[in-house]
Amino acid sequence: MVERRIIDELNAWMIDGARPSADARVIIDRFCRDLTAAGVPIDRFALFINTLHPNVAGRRFTWTPEAGVDLREGGLGLFSTNDYLSNPLPRVTRDQISIRRKLTDRESLTEFTILGELAAEGFTDYVAHPLIFTTGETHSATFSTKAPDGFSDNMLAAVASVRGPLTRLVEAYLLRLNAAAILSAYVGRNSGGQVLSGKVHRGDGEVIEAVILFTDLIGFTALSNRHSGPQIVALLNDAFDIIVPPVEERGGEILKFLGDGFFAIFPYGGKRELARAVKAASEAVLDSEKTLAGSAVGKTASFRSAIHAGRFHYGNIGGANRLDFTAIGRPVNYAARLLAAAGTLSVRRVASAETARHLCRPPQLAGETAFKGFRGLQKVFSY
Repeated sequence: MVERRIIDELNAWMIDGARPSADARVIIDRFCRDLTAAGVPIDRFALFINTLHPNVAGRRFTWTPEAGVDLREGGLGLFSTNDYLSNPLPRVTRDQISIRRKLTDRESLTEFTILGELAAEGFTDYVAHPLIFTTGETHSATFSTKAPDGFSDNMLAAVASVRGPLTRLVEAYLLRLNAAAILSAYVGRNSGGQVLSGKVHRGDGEVIEAVILFTDLIGFTALSNRHSGPQIVALLNDAFDIIVPPVEERGGEILKFLGDGFFAIFPYGGKRELARAVKAASEAVLDSEKTLAGSAVGKTASFRSAIHAGRFHYGNIGGANRLDFTAIGRPVNYAARLLAAAGTLSVRRVASAETARHLCRPPQLAGETAFKGFRGLQKVFSY
């Protein structure tokens, strides 16, 4: 027998937003355990969602009573793999239909790869449901059991009754997930978080202290004159794949890409943290240069970099309904002039006098030169 009271309470909880937790793993665990407590013998539940992410095509949450919730991500190209295409999900999502198969029926086990695998693990029944969003976009969830007789009609009805609230909950979760992923991809991890937290008006922002790292591609004009647009884009993407990860691994954030280079920040607080942030930025530069030089794209592309630090405004600027979350201030201007000086002095890596002593290797004075908008000659250090 299915305990309707528990099913009704589960639906009411989901309709109310599954409060108080916003953690998908916690929500899925309670959902599955409540279903089981109601008399629906769920031994495996899987939720499949497609994501808007530069490197992730989809997420799969898998729940079992023994292991709880496991999250796995599928890379780009996932939906063209045999593992995906040989299973029920493409049909479930494309045709927006439910598929149920009794795994004790040997003739059905060859229809989809997953059915034979589950039967080999002792499962007896399998149901896949489409989760249809208000936009028509469709994702899916599967329910499997090891109960000797599989799912009864009452159990299937209980699963069908929770599908609507589950779908709305998944839709809300995916909207937040996609928003965070897209904002992080286009404006940066921390910047995206600030926008999601409500900083969406002109002037919203704060004054922060951060190490500033500017880079650009050496000889970009000549390269772009010799190659087509798609070739240059491919070259830059391959190079950024190498030089961006060391920045992020050391706590830096790519604030924006600037055509053939990027502008990154390493936030800090106080002199001790300044030293740590400068060291991290310079290590990221050296590591990325080493990896790039040993790669195929490194035969064509090399970068200049400039490191400076200071306090500046970090927030929204723009007009009408178009905003940019960016950094504005004297240190940012100085870092840009510093990068230009690297080209003038024919050096690859430069740092300001304020940051030179904190670099990960001893600096050398590369020269003194005038910076537009700044008084006097400025000392430029290389490392």
